[in-house]
Amino acid sequence: MTLVTDSGTMRAMRWLPLIIVLAAAMVVAPASQATTHVTLILTSLTTVTQTHDTVPKGKANKGDSIDFKDLLVATGDQLGKKKGKPVGYDAGTVLYTSSTSQKIEGVTTFPGFGTVTFAGVMTTAKDGTTTVPIISGTSQFKGVKGRLVIGNGDQKAPNTYVLTLLHPLALPGSA
Repeated sequence: MTLVTDSGTMRAMRWLPLIIVLAAAMVVAPASQATTHVTLILTSLTTVTQTHDTVPKGKANKGDSIDFKDLLVATGDQLGKKKGKPVGYDAGTVLYTSSTSQKIEGVTTFPGFGTVTFAGVMTTAKDGTTTVPIISGTSQFKGVKGRLVIGNGDQKAPNTYVLTLLHPLALPGSA
């Protein structure tokens, strides 16, 4: 090993570790900043509901649950489909944790793209919409984070998926 004593060379060598760390950070940073935000505004059409009413019957109480399946239809050109065309479906269960609060678990399937899993406490806003965390996804939705906002309606309701993805969605067959 040779020790260089020239003061200019020593100064440059003192900065070398910092330069290496900064260069490494610049290489890693773009990968973490490559997220993309997508909002899907869909209409949910209920296709199946099955209510499990525990005692006392006829009113909402802890332990009651509702299994559901819904068809999701595009409200505009989305996911390669025209307005009014099906883009996916969801299925899950709402569980009453008390007479006034619920939690939900469900999976939305977007054929050709993957699935999105939503689960957690259902939080109702002043405008009547209900928000649920999106906790995971598969295929093009792998690593997804976000929320599902469920609008008002019994058999037909707006569902808005506010997603942060690791990369932009690619239409099936375009890759």
